Amino acid sequence: MTAVDNASQSGRPGLFTVTRSGDTLQDLTVEYSIGGDAVNGSDYERLSGRVVIPAGESSQSIDVMPIDGFTEGADRSVMVTLVPRNQPFTWVVLPDTQYYTEQDFGATEEVFKSQTKWIVSHKDELNIAYVLHEGDVTDDNTAWEWANGRDAMNILDGVVPYVVTAGNHDGMNTSQNLTTLYNQYFPVSKFQALRNFGGVFESNRMENSYHLFSAGGVDWLLLSLEFGPRDSVLDWAGQVLTNYPDRRAILLTHAYVFSDNKLLTRSVNEAPPTAYGRMNTGTDIWEKLMRSCPTMGFAFSGHCLGAGRLVQTGDFGNQVFEMLADYQGEALGGAGYLRIVRFYPDQDRMTVQTYSPCLDDWRTNSDDQFEYTNLGVFTNTVPGYQVDTESAAATLIITNENVDLNPPELSGLSYVGVPPVFSVSFDKPLDAESAQALTNYVFDPEIPICSAVLMPDGKTVSLATTNDLVPGQYYTLTVQHVKDCSRATNEMTEPAVEGFTYAPVLLFDYFDGDGLQGWTVVDQGTISAPSMWREVSGQLMQLSGIYGPNSWATSQRKGTFCYWNDPQALNWSNTTFSVIFHVEDNDGVGVLFRYQNPSNYYKLELDSQANFRKLFKVLDGVETTLATETNGYSIRRDYTLRVETSDDQITVSLNGVVLFGGTITDPSINCGTVALYSWSNRSAFFRNLKVTPLKRWPRITIQNPTNGAALTPDNCTVILNPSDPDGLIKRVDLFLGSLLMTSLTNPPYSYAWSNISAGVYTLTAQVIDDAGPIGYSTPVTVSISVSPPKLIVTTEPMGQSVWEGQAAMFSVRTSGVRPVSYQWLWEGQRIPGATNPYLILDNVHPEDAGDYTVVISNISGKVFSDAAVLSVNQVVPPPANTNPPPSVVFPAIQLAETGVPLVSVAANGVSTCTIEWSSDCLSWSPLLSLTNNGATSYFADQDGSAQSCRFYRAVAQP
Repeated sequence: MTAVDNASQSGRPGLFTVTRSGDTLQDLTVEYSIGGDAVNGSDYERLSGRVVIPAGESSQSIDVMPIDGFTEGADRSVMVTLVPRNQPFTWVVLPDTQYYTEQDFGATEEVFKSQTKWIVSHKDELNIAYVLHEGDVTDDNTAWEWANGRDAMNILDGVVPYVVTAGNHDGMNTSQNLTTLYNQYFPVSKFQALRNFGGVFESNRMENSYHLFSAGGVDWLLLSLEFGPRDSVLDWAGQVLTNYPDRRAILLTHAYVFSDNKLLTRSVNEAPPTAYGRMNTGTDIWEKLMRSCPTMGFAFSGHCLGAGRLVQTGDFGNQVFEMLADYQGEALGGAGYLRIVRFYPDQDRMTVQTYSPCLDDWRTNSDDQFEYTNLGVFTNTVPGYQVDTESAAATLIITNENVDLNPPELSGLSYVGVPPVFSVSFDKPLDAESAQALTNYVFDPEIPICSAVLMPDGKTVSLATTNDLVPGQYYTLTVQHVKDCSRATNEMTEPAVEGFTYAPVLLFDYFDGDGLQGWTVVDQGTISAPSMWREVSGQLMQLSGIYGPNSWATSQRKGTFCYWNDPQALNWSNTTFSVIFHVEDNDGVGVLFRYQNPSNYYKLELDSQANFRKLFKVLDGVETTLATETNGYSIRRDYTLRVETSDDQITVSLNGVVLFGGTITDPSINCGTVALYSWSNRSAFFRNLKVTPLKRWPRITIQNPTNGAALTPDNCTVILNPSDPDGLIKRVDLFLGSLLMTSLTNPPYSYAWSNISAGVYTLTAQVIDDAGPIGYSTPVTVSISVSPPKLIVTTEPMGQSVWEGQAAMFSVRTSGVRPVSYQWLWEGQRIPGATNPYLILDNVHPEDAGDYTVVISNISGKVFSDAAVLSVNQVVPPPANTNPPPSVVFPAIQLAETGVPLVSVAANGVSTCTIEWSSDCLSWSPLLSLTNNGATSYFADQDGSAQSCRFYRAVAQP
């Protein structure tokens, strides 16, 4: 290995040369690791980590093509080190991501992207060979969620190969594969172009696929199978395994292992694939496919909450290491935890670690961090080549020839404290001497500046003042003669001006990037400890269920809190403290204020499960309840919590509504800092925390109508009562739900509400004062007295008699106000997942016979359909004739109430019918395959409800 040429960002590529000796008759693939301070794929076009020396050649080059960022910077190095084929390597496993793409339970798609971005940044370091997504990419199988999932996974494109298996939430929660969106956003065409792609079970469908790759001196076969795979899929998978007898096999499927460290079964475990109408569970897959395969080595699955693992021995003595990981039931919809499966071929050993890039947190319990030795996988691997250690590494330099000729620009101005300390932000690193020269900063009106300090980021200057400013006064800051650190030493010759109207701020934290700097965590609880405070994406969150002394306590509680540790904050007295919070759990959340130490403070706590709001005083370690009321909070809703302290007066408001009937008087503690609090709450989120010198906030109430009032359409005048203790009312807004009904700027604040349909409505109002603060009313819910028509069943489900093994379908139609919900019952028992106006039963058996009814409900109430009796005949029906000609017909096509086409198919003399659809009868696409020969089958085309015209045909295979 030699570095032949250095590179430059002006366009000159660099070059490494890899040379071999000995046999040159065949291609030789040589692997290498990548180091240096230049970033692979960012500073230069991505290197793959392997190079092929062609047959007949003794050397091959590795080209390093710089990527010019067009900014001045230091020279960077690229180091390439040749490594043997059996070097350590990694697979990364992504558990269910459904709440990240749905953006529920406090999660966002950024949690998902944090996983794939982490994989990209650690690809070279960990030699990541493959990424395995365990399925349930989405929660509701919507295009929006699929777009989020695709965007997150696309970050891996061109960096590391991956496969995405399909889960029940990805269109497979029935016996049908309703995976149009899955195949649209992860099409076969995307993977066919990759050298790792092997093939698929069904044309143009990725539900069942296989992939070929090599790592650690072993050739691998990765099988990705659908949720609860059909027998025909397992037969196909078995043939693929047979076709590659020299490759070690990996199974990836959504449901296989359960959290009890056993295989997922249909009779013991919760939500097996068979509960969704699917065919095979974990035990079925083992018996029908896995145990008889001599090369099977690993299996990965999700679906079931928690972690589980077991090692089984196949019929040929091979060990099969099988693992479950699914964290969606935890905070942040799984908090971005992924599995790092690391292999050490020279030790025949593997380790498994669980890590969240989002939280920068490792799970170290024995379920999530473990290792296996003596795998029996790498014992017979052949190195393939030997590396000359003395010449295995070489380094080249990428020269940065760019010169920055632009002077610094002012990019931001903020302040905090009384007197204020200003943060002046620039767009690039600064020359320290000019940045800290006081004469380069001038306020108008004049403000004495006592110091200018360049902060560690090199782009922010902190200006300290000696005097407070005048609230409401408009000021400007002029900056000039500040220089940057470029080779040209550019100077701000033209003044830059930034203006602001001063409003005193003691503390303002957006939680947008500096971690817990300035905050101190105190854990008082001991159960489920320690706490987990993390700053992520503009939120400070607490994700541990820490509590004490017991789970039923409603006072004397010991949780966790995080307080602002600036010594000057201990002297804060008359302040307004506000923070926005929302909670995905239902336990204690709140704030501390006038906090002096762990034995002296005030605490406001809200609890949804215990249904209370309480104000406590802790004085010399003794807790006293100052005020209490019912109603805690609603989960998954934003609340603005505000605490005003003025001498011995405490006023607490929630979304602008004053709690505890008004101001509370207590003279015990007259000053202190603030804190955020959590008790037994695994999902508490805080953002936009602000502490200012006391400013009383505007108030507003809805005087008429009153909450719960029953109105008629001609009696709906809304009267609002706003007030502002400190200034003038600028505007009053009235909302119907989230819709703005009117804005009023002058009294009287009333609104004639007209053209109202029957229904239940929620009114809210807000008042904005002349300084900008907003006060919110308590919501008022009213009903309009025109009663909705009653729900009526217009078409009852019909009973039917079928032969064993055939299919049956029931449907119902109703009249009444939409939306309407459905729940089918068998013998009075709820059928899981049967919530459509139709019920399809495939492959019925005598135990399926009985009464089927459906409960239908809407805003007017609920009704029960008549019972439809299903009879199942066990005697095989006589054939119509000895050798019937092959035929397939559609006896009936109807639309369910929801617009979903319900299609029946009758086949004779054929083994398989492929149902295809078209919008123009010219181009046809496969929909599903049916194998119910000699009988009538049914299917519901969920995707058909979205199209105005849809044709069907059946292609029969005798």
